[in-house]
Amino acid sequence: MLSDHVWLWARGFEGGGPHVPLLRRLGHWLMKEPDLEEERLTAVANGKRLTIERQTLEDLDPTDTGSFTVEVQTPRGETIKVLLTPREDGIWRTSMDADDLGLYRISDGTRDALVQVGPDNPREFRNVLSTVDSLSPLAASTGGRVVRIAENLDDNVEVPRILPVSAGGSLAGNGWLGLQMNNATRLIGLDRLPLFSGLLGLALLLGLLSAMWYREGR
Repeated sequence: MLSDHVWLWARGFEGGGPHVPLLRRLGHWLMKEPDLEEERLTAVANGKRLTIERQTLEDLDPTDTGSFTVEVQTPRGETIKVLLTPREDGIWRTSMDADDLGLYRISDGTRDALVQVGPDNPREFRNVLSTVDSLSPLAASTGGRVVRIAENLDDNVEVPRILPVSAGGSLAGNGWLGLQMNNATRLIGLDRLPLFSGLLGLALLLGLLSAMWYREGR
């Protein structure tokens, strides 16, 4: 980062070099970006398949299974121990079935990783059909109304008119919806300060006229 020869790469000296990616990644590494850490524990969900990966630069013994065992905490609170297997230099990985939807926590004792299996809010995806039945009772009890602007995508959109209505009146009708005007305001106080008053205002006006006359005379 402190080298004074980076500009030579930009000028193509001796073939140049990847100075932009190098400085960008070096800056991100200095800011502790997780993707560039040499010691890293990650987890990725693909459907109901969970892939756990451990990256390290340590020279560990592949036969020491304790160094590559992680604990997986399921959304139900159960803890499962999973053994990672070597895939390539410095990369240990394994896959497992995620039967439960929700948040999984993976830990190797030092690092933690979180991964969401399934939609973020499964309950919100149980019934995605548009309906007015859920809000109609609440709207009816408060004097309101729930209307559709179109039944199908091919129908013409009819937006009801919004009209101000007084308190106690009907809040809905044929082709219109009412917005209750309750005039809920309160005046706390009122202060008045005259800008020009008395001799002070006259002096300011005379001074302004004198300044204009002097400026025009020059």
